Amino acid sequence: MYKRLEIVSYQDFDNYDKEYENRYNSPAALKTELSLHPFSKRQQKRLSDRYQLFYLSIPSHISMIERIYKMSAELSSFSLSSVLAPKLFYSQIIDEIKSTNDMEGVKSTRKEINDAYISPSKTKRFSGIVEMYKSILENKFEKIDLPAKFRMIYDQLFLDEMPEDKKPDGKLFRKETIFVGDGNSYVHQGDPNEEKIDENLTKLILFMNNPEVPLIIKAIITHYFFEYVHPFYDGNGRMGRFLLSSYLARKLDFLTGLSISESVLQNKKTYEEAFSITSNPKNKGDLTPFVDALLRIIIQAQETMLSKLSKLTTEVEQLREIINKLSLSEQENEVLFVLGQDKLFDVLHMGISNKQLVEVFEGKYKRTKIDTIMKKLEKKKFVVKIKSSPVVYEMDEKLLEDFV
Repeated sequence: MYKRLEIVSYQDFDNYDKEYENRYNSPAALKTELSLHPFSKRQQKRLSDRYQLFYLSIPSHISMIERIYKMSAELSSFSLSSVLAPKLFYSQIIDEIKSTNDMEGVKSTRKEINDAYISPSKTKRFSGIVEMYKSILENKFEKIDLPAKFRMIYDQLFLDEMPEDKKPDGKLFRKETIFVGDGNSYVHQGDPNEEKIDENLTKLILFMNNPEVPLIIKAIITHYFFEYVHPFYDGNGRMGRFLLSSYLARKLDFLTGLSISESVLQNKKTYEEAFSITSNPKNKGDLTPFVDALLRIIIQAQETMLSKLSKLTTEVEQLREIINKLSLSEQENEVLFVLGQDKLFDVLHMGISNKQLVEVFEGKYKRTKIDTIMKKLEKKKFVVKIKSSPVVYEMDEKLLEDFV
């Protein structure tokens, strides 16, 4: 088990400095060219000491990274219908935004996020962050090659909902020093001014675009350093997790990327301690424990998502069995199965329009045929019309009363 340097300092102080030198100068050490001023909780401030952040590749991390890639391949190969896939992605976006808000104590409801998803506008809360998470699915994320790009992303995420007194007051970032804490004590101090923020984010961009750093390790270290710099008065945590989600979605798969904040929330104490450990003066910029914690959080996110998909697959099979017992025509069976999947994963509570059904079947059934099938199913009380213009149906929930 990897022993933190702070623990070495307590257990074997005489060899503490030597152990640090051995780790820092090891051939397996990744030196980031990013500098850290550790934070003293006792003195409640950053110290003048400065260390280069470094990461030591250890066997357990290599195994975890292999596991992450393997599970990413499983998630990518999971076959979902044209009805279920978009609903799954949608529900994950909702859960991800709710989780990242909860992490920062930002009150939000799934209904608010739903509303912003369905009809975004500048006057509607969370429209910005919803649109940015939707952009992950559309591969619209722009390469970060200048510090101004961080501000651009921040504006798109939060600016419309951010109170005036928390908006950036510098050219791009905040001008004043900021401390992070729970009201009783501080656990972090961001960069002291905009000049330092700009300098460190420029260095971070060089690191982010270094092709020699392994992708997952790069994503995790970038996440740490962005939070260390803390370029804004508010929204840093949510933006940092968005950047991590976006990166993992592009480099691994959408479902891994869209399940990180949920996993972070489930491991909130571990996540927050990982930052504190790295900033501890006695750890001298060693990122290895932070990487370890984040790798485990990513793995748990993937395991949870695979479990969700497995459960969903079982439910779809059960749905098929229920419909097959109804003695329907082949056409009625197919259409009801689509409506059943929609009902099974009914996030929006909107049903499916006849027009959408034509699209789902990719022209197999013309609109007139769909209309006829739906009227037959309605007469048999298997579907319920919930809207007339346009015509929208959903499966009668009574069919799923015994669903387990």
